[in-house]
Amino acid sequence: MLFRCITWILLFASLNAFAASFTEAEFEEIRAEIRSASSQSPLEAISTTEYFLFKFDKQLSTRQKIRLLYGKAWFQIQTDDMHSAISTLSQCKKMSIEVSDPTILYSYYSLTAGALTRMGLYERALENYLESYKLAALMDTELFLRQTENNIGNVYLKLNRFEDAQSYFQRFYQDAKQRGLLQQMAVGLNNLGEAHFGLGEYQTALAFHKQSLNIREQNKFTYHSSWSHHNLGKTYTALSELELAKQHLGRAITIRKNSNAIADSIGPTIDLLRIKLLQKDYQDTDTQLNHIIQLSDEHTRLKEKSDAYQLLVEYYEKINDLQSALDTSVLLMQSKIQFLKGQADIGVAFHAAQLNLAIKERDIAKLTQENTLHRINSQAAKEQLIIMLIAMLIVGLLTWFFVRRIKAKNIALTDTLSNLKSTQKQLLEAEKMSAMTTLVSGMAHQLNTPLGLVVTSASCLEEKLKEIRKLLSNQTLSATQLKIFLEEASEMLALTANNSGRAADMIARFKLIAANLDASEASHFEVLSFLTQRYTLISQSVEQDIDLSITGDSVSIYSHPETLIKVIAQLVNNSCAHGFAQQSSKHIDIEVKNDGNYVLITYQDNGVGISEDIQKHMFDPFYTSQLGEGNLGLGLNIAYNSVVHVLNGEISYEHQENGAKFILKVPKKPSDVEITPNLNWEI
Repeated sequence: MLFRCITWILLFASLNAFAASFTEAEFEEIRAEIRSASSQSPLEAISTTEYFLFKFDKQLSTRQKIRLLYGKAWFQIQTDDMHSAISTLSQCKKMSIEVSDPTILYSYYSLTAGALTRMGLYERALENYLESYKLAALMDTELFLRQTENNIGNVYLKLNRFEDAQSYFQRFYQDAKQRGLLQQMAVGLNNLGEAHFGLGEYQTALAFHKQSLNIREQNKFTYHSSWSHHNLGKTYTALSELELAKQHLGRAITIRKNSNAIADSIGPTIDLLRIKLLQKDYQDTDTQLNHIIQLSDEHTRLKEKSDAYQLLVEYYEKINDLQSALDTSVLLMQSKIQFLKGQADIGVAFHAAQLNLAIKERDIAKLTQENTLHRINSQAAKEQLIIMLIAMLIVGLLTWFFVRRIKAKNIALTDTLSNLKSTQKQLLEAEKMSAMTTLVSGMAHQLNTPLGLVVTSASCLEEKLKEIRKLLSNQTLSATQLKIFLEEASEMLALTANNSGRAADMIARFKLIAANLDASEASHFEVLSFLTQRYTLISQSVEQDIDLSITGDSVSIYSHPETLIKVIAQLVNNSCAHGFAQQSSKHIDIEVKNDGNYVLITYQDNGVGISEDIQKHMFDPFYTSQLGEGNLGLGLNIAYNSVVHVLNGEISYEHQENGAKFILKVPKKPSDVEITPNLNWEI
């Protein structure tokens, strides 16, 4: 069987050797078959193109081969196989030297820009589109100008310059409509829909996407219709018509999977899962997202991988699995770094390809000069020496020029790679450092004053000790000087001991952040009677005379009574420290109210109240309105974490003109979900 196949291949090749070249009409028939394959899937189009290039190798002209290769590169870009696309385009650029047709170079710059756009290298993409636009202006048709403007519009779309993109897409669509180019009309309508979607004009975007889908379905552009379905899904999502959105996204996924474009099915699948989260349908969501992440890895879809990780973080946050959300956030950051590295790799590959082309062009130029020298040498012996010298000079200049260009590009590439690595490192370091900023700055601010006084006192004592030693060494120390020294040393040591104690006390109070989150043993208790029994303990916890009133409903709950009393004590301490600073009459009302499955505890004092600016940060750790007066700003933070993470309830502040009012909402029964205490820091 293998021998028979080899025989047929050799026979086929020999027939091709004597075959006539294709006419333009015959070549268009081949391109029509490739376009038909592309409507099924880009991979099918790549396979069909490679088959025709092999089958008709001898019958295709260089120009026709380049055009087929350009199509292959475009389909490789659609499948995100950027390295293969850059390689194919480099092959086309090398072959283009043999063809004097501006459309060949136009296609090279346009497709190169398309690959760079796909990888998010928009500045490089615009440079290449500018080159293609210059070439398009030299041609005798506006078709290439409109196509280039459409491509530029797509870059502006990625840069969120939607109004600029809209004007380019409108010209492209009108030109396609005048020429009767149905596929281009569908593309133009689709792009106009995306521009209006970016501007928030969802109804207008919906109309354009429907028109695009209608053209594609009527003309059996099956694979391309999936893009219309995908955009309709996103538009309906923005309009909150989620069921219609799910239908179109499901249709887009089905078409792409049937077309074997598995990688292209990832995007609409992520949008479909996003709708599930909006509808609070969490069943198997994490499993599906992890499958999408694995699929993105297999097909090198780094952007979709980052989107999936982002959605997975949101899912874990919605189900209150904060540890998994934190772990997934780390993976999300790694995915974004991987995407940046991929961009860098493509950039390096692009410049390497450009470098290879420059070297090959130099070699061709060199060979051309050598052939010219050979012909001139055969004409006349007298001219031989002069021509050889001129040729050597030209070759030397060319070599020097290209060597300098190569060195400059290599230096630029090295600097770019170094900058990228440095940026990646800085991003990682910034993430690590920002996580500790709140904790370190808060503790450092509080400890700075006592420790600074300890250091100052120790330094002064050391200077005094040096003076006494010097006097003692010179035998000039008097009893009076010694007595003064001992008195000053005693004062400095007392100052040191006092501020060391203050620092130790602050550190002990820092530990209260975690210590107060240790949940006491849960038990059944009646809230009103429990608080009434602890009335004396709450009053004795402060050094001020306050009038404390506890009223309300008799409500029994199963929770942590000791934690609850600590929260009330923290609120009382807060009122005494801040609310009653200038009050002669100090009154606190605590009301217990039955609220279905919850008990509401309203705490209200008649103090000065809390300003709206302070309300924004009142539960933050280390935030205090009495900075430098011995307050650490931890009381309300400890109360917040105790209510939320131990009692599984809620605490809120209700603004009013006079006094401070806090509302605690505590469930009567404990939650079945175990919640790990969180100090309200991102660490």
